[in-house]
Amino acid sequence: MPPLTKEHVLSIFAHLAAGEASSFFDHVAEDVDWLVTGSAHPLAKRYHSKEQFIRESWRGVGSILQKPMKLSVVGVMVEPEEGGMKGRAVVELKGVGGVLKSGKEYNNEYCWVLGFNDDGMIASVRAYLDTAMLRDALGENAS
Repeated sequence: MPPLTKEHVLSIFAHLAAGEASSFFDHVAEDVDWLVTGSAHPLAKRYHSKEQFIRESWRGVGSILQKPMKLSVVGVMVEPEEGGMKGRAVVELKGVGGVLKSGKEYNNEYCWVLGFNDDGMIASVRAYLDTAMLRDALGENAS
């Protein structure tokens, strides 16, 4: 298998830029270790599977939006490992087009540090974001 490349990472994240979250999650391992950093919002914690992350975090943010946010890639750095698609990548993301139930724009910015397994799937994520923006959005738009 070829080494991890910037092109591979960009091809995965193109799905989020197009608003195709389910296609993005096809590239995430079922047993992903996903850490949402911070302490200023209720979604900050470690998620132990793709299903748990989607159910408890991704859909939590989606539930406060009247118009979904797309995630546009600002930059990518890749650190491949020998022998297969393993490696790490850092992806900087900018939210685009998100509108909260309150009518306010919600376009958070993110930095995700990713670990990839031998199959080129995302196996771990450390997600950094504007936690105060998320906290305020969750508080002001709760159902």
